[in-house]
Amino acid sequence: MGQLKCSECGIVENLPMHCGQPMHEEGDQLVCWMGAGCGAQPIPKHHGKPMQVIE
Repeated sequence: MGQLKCSECGIVENLPMHCGQPMHEEGDQLVCWMGAGCGAQPIPKHHGKPMQVIE
């Protein structure tokens, strides 16, 4: 399962879930595995910067 990591302090958290699966990165947002029409949200920020999606 993928995770989000802060490039400033290194904190790591799990990707949000949608429809029973972890969301994935598309451009500057996180998207449901069923597509953006089902669910999408901005990539969370930490210390004012977008977190990085890591495996």
